[in-house]
This record gives sequence, C-alpha cells and structure tokens, in this order.
Amino acid sequence: MNVAAQVRLDQTDNLLEGRSPGGTWPRWGVWLIRLAIEHELDALWARRSPTGMTRSRRSQLLALGVVVDSDTQHRVTELWNTLSRAAHHHHYELAPTAAEVRGWLREARRLCTHLANHV
Repeated sequence: MNVAAQVRLDQTDNLLEGRSPGGTWPRWGVWLIRLAIEHELDALWARRSPTGMTRSRRSQLLALGVVVDSDTQHRVTELWNTLSRAAHHHHYELAPTAAEVRGWLREARRLCTHLANHV
C-alpha cells in the first residue's frame, strides 16, 4: 500500500481510538479515508498511465474500469462518493457515527490494498 495512504488510514484509526482532539473527529476521519483512497488512485495512475493523473478525480474513477475489474471500480467509486457526501457538513444532517467511519475504514483498507497490488 502507498505510504501516504497507509498514514491516512492509521490516522483515522487513532481518531476512532480516541487519541485525537475532540469535536469534529468523525468528519476528520472521513476526510482522511477519502484522502487515502485518492493517494492510492494517484499511485495506481502513476504506475499504469501517468496521463491519468492529470484528469479530474471523477474522470479517474470512470476510467478505473479500464485498469481494474468492474467490481473494484464500483466499490472504489461508491466509497469515494459516500465519503464525499459524509465529509461535507450540512446543518440538517448528523455527523457520521463511529460505526460508519469504522466500516468505511475497513473497506478503504481492503480497496487500497487491492489497488496497490494491482499492477
């Protein structure tokens, strides 16, 4: 796994274990998980097609099906979109729960490892 991605996922673990300042930690965790996925996508595109790194993130997610299987593309895209929605504060929505963040963290670890191992 990409070192930058691993650091972000470990930081999220620290947030979940209560080793961080209080307050907005669920959204911090969401941003860190999304950032980890983005680091792993950048590393994948750097290996497979460096010109892919110049495209928007949404374009990269659409093109991901060219370099990985469709199930992985769907899972990465779905998780990235979910994290994007959860990361933005809306006064009419509750912050993500610790259980939700843990679930997203587990899925991100699986996907980042899979993307890192995909040559």
